[in-house]
Amino acid sequence: MARVITTKNRASIDPLKHSQPLGGVLVFLGLAETMPMLHGSQGCSAFAKALLTRVFREPIPLQTTAVTEVTAVLGAGDLLGTALDTIREKQHPEIIGVLTTGLTEVNGEDVAGELRAYHDRRADDGPLVVRVSTPDFRGGLSDGWSAALAALLRDTPLDELDVSTRLSDRRVAVLAGPALTSADLDEIVDLVESYGLEPTIVPDLAGSLDGHLAAEWSPLTTGGTTLAQLRRLGECGRIIAVGPTTAAAAEVLAGRTGAQVSQFDHLAGLAATDALVGELAALANRAGSDAAGAAVGTTPPRRVARDRARLADALLDTHFFLGGARVALAGEPEQLLATASLLRDVGAEVVAAVSPTADPALERVPCDEVAVGDLSELERRARSAGAEVVLASSHARATAARIGAAFLPFGFPVYDRLGATLRPTCGYRGSRELLTDLTNTLLDHREPVSQAARHGVLGRSRTTCTPRDLRPSVASTWDTGKSEPRSQSDTRASDVITESHEESMC
Repeated sequence: MARVITTKNRASIDPLKHSQPLGGVLVFLGLAETMPMLHGSQGCSAFAKALLTRVFREPIPLQTTAVTEVTAVLGAGDLLGTALDTIREKQHPEIIGVLTTGLTEVNGEDVAGELRAYHDRRADDGPLVVRVSTPDFRGGLSDGWSAALAALLRDTPLDELDVSTRLSDRRVAVLAGPALTSADLDEIVDLVESYGLEPTIVPDLAGSLDGHLAAEWSPLTTGGTTLAQLRRLGECGRIIAVGPTTAAAAEVLAGRTGAQVSQFDHLAGLAATDALVGELAALANRAGSDAAGAAVGTTPPRRVARDRARLADALLDTHFFLGGARVALAGEPEQLLATASLLRDVGAEVVAAVSPTADPALERVPCDEVAVGDLSELERRARSAGAEVVLASSHARATAARIGAAFLPFGFPVYDRLGATLRPTCGYRGSRELLTDLTNTLLDHREPVSQAARHGVLGRSRTTCTPRDLRPSVASTWDTGKSEPRSQSDTRASDVITESHEESMC
């Protein structure tokens, strides 16, 4: 278990944390025909919309009640009702997500009471309105995601079902955490359907923000989990919750439907994915599933077996390059847990891990210590530990460049690379892709050192080049953890290599 340390500069020097409202908005963006609305000032929604547009490169539906200094003091209840009326009359959504901000939380506004009064005045069939408390002065993106998902499953009215359709073993509710990309959700759907089961993903960002070209422009989300699918969650006999942030929502749904919950910390690596596949096989057996492509019994479907064999081979292949590699990680708690677990499987060493917020899941991260801090804390720890590769959001690219480490963008936000949401990171296929991407990134970073060694620039002769020899600093440092005096020629050569690497990063 990791030791969790809270630093003093969590958001004061180089912030890593994103706010609760942003995490809540992402949940509603994974629902079809939906409009998320921030109950706060215009700036709250403007900054969130700008970042989300930059990340997904898609139109982002997001509204605001535009609370001002005056209405914050006198009460913003009228603004909330006016905003809801405008959205209903002009955009006709099926779901409206009302997320509070620090402004409306601090002034003590009774948002729940105002919404009850609004519904009493309207007294008509309108869209489903879900209220979520997401103060941005506390917690972070994962906390907002967890709160929004739990509120959604708490407030959605479930269809009245007869005995024959309730709790079907064939239907599975999959609750997704913020660490899963659109490609990850597609991978989970493929695994579930390969066993003849019917999954419902909540929220389904793979259907809304996967980069598809919609037939026509819409002011609302153009894909994702529909309200009809949400109302039919009472049919699902099993709830598969992926990520610690889904635990509260799974408990809410299970309490309403009586379905059994299978909680997974993550689906990265061979063992974690095997656990999910074993669960699906047991469900398929109970449902008597023998649909096309599914196998009843202990034999997995051919595609699943093939993907597993490819991951096993990738673990062996990448181990020769990632074994002993010193990695620095920064990201949301469940993302650190998933990625560090996968890196442990290939023998890599996580020498620095930083999370923006505290979470019990951090204690299960397979490394010595996890710091709750910001990117400046990541830089300090990665530099002192001699990290040779950094895995973090796009904000950490400059951090990696300053310490002379390789950089692989992952997590949220990734805005300086196209197709980040379509890059899988979990399951058999996603784990293989992530390991391959990391290995190639590290090899590209080590190549300048290899070239210099072959041409004698380092002032020492080498007959062979092994992965350990290709690390971007003095070889003995990685073996003993102690610095070794270098000659003047060695120092100049190291500077040349570092400059070459920095030029390649620009």
